[in-house]
Amino acid sequence: MDGLTAFINDAPLLLIAGLLFLAQCLMREVGGWIRRRVSADAGESAEEVSDKGYLLSGVLGLLALLIAFTFGLAVDRYEGRRHLVTEEANAIGTAEMRVQLLPPPDGARLADMLRDYARTRAAYGLADTTDRPSLARSSAIQRSALQTAALSSLAPVSTTALAAFVGASINAVLDIGVEREAMNDARVPLTILRALVLYALLTAAMLGYGLTGARARHRATTVILFTLLSLAILLILDLDRPQGGTIRIDQTPMTQLVAGFPPKGQTAP
Repeated sequence: MDGLTAFINDAPLLLIAGLLFLAQCLMREVGGWIRRRVSADAGESAEEVSDKGYLLSGVLGLLALLIAFTFGLAVDRYEGRRHLVTEEANAIGTAEMRVQLLPPPDGARLADMLRDYARTRAAYGLADTTDRPSLARSSAIQRSALQTAALSSLAPVSTTALAAFVGASINAVLDIGVEREAMNDARVPLTILRALVLYALLTAAMLGYGLTGARARHRATTVILFTLLSLAILLILDLDRPQGGTIRIDQTPMTQLVAGFPPKGQTAP
């Protein structure tokens, strides 16, 4: 299970698509071989041809529904990741502004911590799958330090409205960081992907079974169909790889936030 998950998440997408295409072609030949084994009749009645057409149409329709369902799951996760980048940038920017209302030196110290945290989060968003775990651990350490520093700084003003005003913004930063990392780790369930691939292979076998006798005429058509199915599944896997495929999450909100901070070591005017 772990090996299959790692292969789906880390293997080159073109390799996965190529293997899937070849597997479908193989299953088409297997289906044709089974048909020749179980039926020695070369001719078919018009009714049998019609029944076969209805069966193949139903199978392909169900495969289309399964692809659409899986594609919807992948798009929802992609949109969720994209939305959280903007939300986290807004939360950090708001908190960085509000903590400066605290009396010195606490306000400046918290503002510096938030700027450092934003730089880590920007690097996390731009990193590939191999570098993200270490940046996620660094983010967790910074969130813990930020929480401790915030509690210490807000203690003297804990009974004032300022404490609630600043505390709520810092709490939002802490929460959304964890939420964003959880969303990046949330993939389309492996069981669904496995069912999709299995159904595509069984569909290829049924096509080979149903088109026996006319296989030479339909070979080019099935090749095009298998190519389209492989590309559709390839697109699903690409959407399901945050910063690991060709479809990447736009990190502009976070990078613009970091670019607007004063250089490290300098205090905002």
